[in-house]
Amino acid sequence: MHIHIVSIFPDIFKSFIETSLIKKAQEKKIISFSFVNPREFCPGKHQQVDDTIYGWWAGLLMKAQPAIEAVESIIKKLKTKKNKGPLEKGGKQKGGFEKDFKIILLSPSKDIFTQKIAHSLNKEKHIIFVCTRYEGIDYRFEQYMKKKYPKQFQKISIGQFITLGGEVPAMIMIEAITRLIPWVIKEEASRQDESYNIKTNMTNIEYPQYTKPEEVLGMKVPKILISGHHKNIDERRAKKTKKLKNKKTDSK
Repeated sequence: MHIHIVSIFPDIFKSFIETSLIKKAQEKKIISFSFVNPREFCPGKHQQVDDTIYGWWAGLLMKAQPAIEAVESIIKKLKTKKNKGPLEKGGKQKGGFEKDFKIILLSPSKDIFTQKIAHSLNKEKHIIFVCTRYEGIDYRFEQYMKKKYPKQFQKISIGQFITLGGEVPAMIMIEAITRLIPWVIKEEASRQDESYNIKTNMTNIEYPQYTKPEEVLGMKVPKILISGHHKNIDERRAKKTKKLKNKKTDSK
């Protein structure tokens, strides 16, 4: 998977892509990154990427055209795959080419990022994350993307709160998506038996887990977990998971 970041502050991602499993996944050539700064598409000496908002609204807004050109510059470089369309007269294949990618605009949205969305994106070859700043971006960016790339474009929020920009939300989504790609996490079971499992319709929360030492500040590891009795351990885990799930249901 290749991850393209459109951001006016690409340096924010430096430590993120050079640390831990994200770095190792790049070394294994499982994932890769590239960055495009919309300022590169702004005319003039100061490369102004934002301006005041029409209608006397407070704050600044990112301009639509530099962001559009930044995304288009990425798409033009992507490899294409043959689109097998219907047969023409004489049995020839009608068709053309289509590009295999997704465009994600990080912005307040009715579509909230979930584990289910992470699973739907983890097999994509290219994902373009568009990170906005200030009060967001001129709505014409969204209009353009919806019209030209209706199947590829999606506006997603990571929750009902506001951050300074889309960079941190993009990192959250990248971690959630890429950890689902085989070999990013070494232990396959870590991806299969976890909280927010799509196999359980996203209703489970993982059971309590412990590590060494056996006692911390007077709190001990439950005896059953160090008994070596795998059946009893599995039954306890199932019971504790169900208990937490019921608590979630009861709180509604």
